[in-house]
Amino acid sequence: MLHHMGGQKVINIILVRHGQTKMNLRGTNSGWTDHELTEEGIAQAYKAKEKLAGLEIDKIYASPLKRALKTAEIINENFCKEIILDGDLRERSFGIWEDMTYEEICEKYPEESAEWIKDQINYCIKEGESTVQFYNRVSGFFDSLLKKYNEGTFLIVGHLGTVMIAIAHLLGFGVEAMFRFRVDNCGITKISVNDEGYAYLTHMNI
Repeated sequence: MLHHMGGQKVINIILVRHGQTKMNLRGTNSGWTDHELTEEGIAQAYKAKEKLAGLEIDKIYASPLKRALKTAEIINENFCKEIILDGDLRERSFGIWEDMTYEEICEKYPEESAEWIKDQINYCIKEGESTVQFYNRVSGFFDSLLKKYNEGTFLIVGHLGTVMIAIAHLLGFGVEAMFRFRVDNCGITKISVNDEGYAYLTHMNI
């Protein structure tokens, strides 16, 4: 089946990962821990602001975690829109593994981490989320957005996991594929969805 973009109502989704935090530098699972941006993270957000200047944006959504909200606020200096906070855009909850590196998790929780390595999709971290739960939460946000609107340009500021899931879900790849995408801090990804619900990746991590 051929899918055409011309002459149709299109939803443009612009995905931005937040700027750098100290935990990004240390390589820990930040999850729901509410870290601020570093000075470099703030500079990255201003670079993203410059890259997005001149666009017409209809709505801005952001994760309520400080690192995403601050990034959204800086970019929003271009647009002066209300920033709509949505908890479904938060990073994965790592529960008892919050703020720990992979090595620290394996050392402190050897049995649990072995179970996790065996089934990274379905294993639910104690007091946190499984990959499937996280995927369903974030993909549900995008499903709701596409049901609510049939055209427009939407800026979504979130986290690495948020963007990975958005790409995998909107392009129809499913949960296993999310790990095949990586975005830099303040990397910008654009996906267009036509009125048949068919999505096109037009820019990746720019």
